Amino acid sequence: MHHFAVIVSIRLKPGTAEDFYPHIIENSAASRRNEPDCHRFDVVVTEDDNHQLYFYEEYTDAAAFEAHRNTPHYETFRQATDDMVLERVVHRCNHIG
Repeated sequence: MHHFAVIVSIRLKPGTAEDFYPHIIENSAASRRNEPDCHRFDVVVTEDDNHQLYFYEEYTDAAAFEAHRNTPHYETFRQATDDMVLERVVHRCNHIG
């Protein structure tokens, strides 16, 4: 099955990384636990800059990603972290192989 994926680049405001981490860890875990159409949700941080993160998320389809963005845990995450984010870029992707 070919899944829909998103790659998200997050640039945090200086001094917010340690506060942000628990929120994204919980959002990732809740997505995998509560959303049957969320197949993967990886979060990584660059080695040389703890304020630059990337998320790799796989869903059954684009509709499942949109459903993710309407879940209570996502809303909680956004409310808790939006003021920590300097820049957010979402790349919507389709698997080709």
